[in-house]
Amino acid sequence: MLVLNAACQSGEKTDNDQADSAAVAASDDHSGHNHGPDGAEKITYTCPMHPQIVQDKPGSCPICGMDLVPVAKTGEIATEIMLSESQMQLANVMVQPVASGNIGNSTVLNARLAADQQQTDVISSRVVGRIERLYVKETGQPIRKGQVLYEIYSEPLLTQQQEYLLALRQAEELNEPRYEDFRRAAEQKLRLYGMTAEQITGLAKTRNVQPRIPFVAPAGGTVTEIAASEGQYVGEGALLYRLANLGQLWVEAELYAGEARFVKVGDRVPVQVVGYETSPTMNARVTFINPEYRAGSQVLVMRAVMPNPGGRFQPGQQARVLLRHGVQRGLTLPADAVVRAGQGAVVFVQTGQGQPDGSVFQPRRVQTGTETDQQVSITNGLNGDEQVAMSGAYLLYSELILKKGINPITAEVEEGVKSTPTLESNPTAPAARSVANAATIPKSHKAPHTFIKQLTIVYETSLKLTEALIGANSEQAKTLAGGGGKALAGVDMMLLSGAAHTDWMTYLNTMNAALKALNMTTDLEKQRTAYAQFEEGLYRSIKAFGVTDKPVYRQFCPMALNNKGSYWLSDKKPIRNPYFGDQMLTCGETKEVIP
Repeated sequence: MLVLNAACQSGEKTDNDQADSAAVAASDDHSGHNHGPDGAEKITYTCPMHPQIVQDKPGSCPICGMDLVPVAKTGEIATEIMLSESQMQLANVMVQPVASGNIGNSTVLNARLAADQQQTDVISSRVVGRIERLYVKETGQPIRKGQVLYEIYSEPLLTQQQEYLLALRQAEELNEPRYEDFRRAAEQKLRLYGMTAEQITGLAKTRNVQPRIPFVAPAGGTVTEIAASEGQYVGEGALLYRLANLGQLWVEAELYAGEARFVKVGDRVPVQVVGYETSPTMNARVTFINPEYRAGSQVLVMRAVMPNPGGRFQPGQQARVLLRHGVQRGLTLPADAVVRAGQGAVVFVQTGQGQPDGSVFQPRRVQTGTETDQQVSITNGLNGDEQVAMSGAYLLYSELILKKGINPITAEVEEGVKSTPTLESNPTAPAARSVANAATIPKSHKAPHTFIKQLTIVYETSLKLTEALIGANSEQAKTLAGGGGKALAGVDMMLLSGAAHTDWMTYLNTMNAALKALNMTTDLEKQRTAYAQFEEGLYRSIKAFGVTDKPVYRQFCPMALNNKGSYWLSDKKPIRNPYFGDQMLTCGETKEVIP
């Protein structure tokens, strides 16, 4: 009995010790939330473009090579987002301070450049005679003042030269004041007939009458009209040349009744000449507004004077005049800096600059006022001393939506939106819609085996095109685009009927348009944009009709097409990115395998 009692007590003590140990272990269990060495939350590192890559230390993404960024796991809703310098460059996120300026509504008028009639010179014949020679025979030629334009034979001018020589000889021989007056009168007649002082001086020295007198330009300019020809007999005052000074041009625009109140004589208006959109806007001064409407219309003609240094622009060119009205002064931002949704508008303010890990951006709700096609005024939400993301705002918006499940406008977790590694797996996010409606899956059709074999040839041709873009060979890509068009032409659409035929025609038009655009350029970026459209049409075709005994890998790069993301089809699972080539050859992932 004593032995059993002792054993019982020993067992009870052992059980109690085990329970106490379990309680202590439970109290020290940190498996549910890892602490750092100082009790802080554990920091992990991930790739902004491939969130499935997670490490416990800094490094580079094995897929795209981008620097990993730190992510602190806390129980709070984080509405901030951090980007490194390299990420900001890749995502084209540009930060500038908020500006204060004028903003207002704009009305664009179609206009036309014309020669300034007040800067136009008309050269007419001073005497009756025959044009012996034209020195300027083409319009558009610039001439300078004093340049010889034509020679003329004129009997009245010949007679006047003889009278001058006679008066000159009498004045010299008789040396009387009245004969000197005769000489001066004869010389004045020669000047009125158009002879220059140098020509009269030469006549006095040689004492020889010139039957053919060369006439010079009284002013410089550009020849806009030639009204005479060699051998033509012209009368006094007949038009010979018309010159225009193109250093200043007219800008003529049409105003409708509701637009006339936005402009008045003396206003300065910006002018953009068609074909020079990348050049600075020219300023013109309004000099005339027709006081009456054009016959049979409700249109007024407005005329402005625009400087044309160096004769850069030509009469007849098309232009656009911008009329600003309702101008207000306040805080302004580029239109791309403001993200709008049904609940309001936000901008992304840089709250941390120059930190070791990069820059921190936080969404801030704002109220907008007057908007133009390029700017928007901010009436509330900013005080004017913030640094704001002027470009890339929609990318930051999508980043919060996709990776943190947070609506930047409401700062609340969105139902049905979760952290996902790709756009396609989160169809409710706004950015996912930009990838050619990737969430819309085409309906499958039963197609004849012959049709499937023909579609397979198109698919195989596309693989060669993909390789050309991987190698950044734009000339080869252009040639292969033509081959792709021939492969599409070899697909017999009459093998299909009903809904299958209708769907195929839709896909066919998409692919043909893309290949045509790709074949018309050697610009690699434009080719890749057209290639994305072609691949989307090809994917829908293969998804609907299939190919013969070939697994098709649909792969996706989130950084393609300026971070909009795009897909391509491959016959191999390893990633070879046609949108970046060797720059980021393995950036991307397989999204779907079509058996």
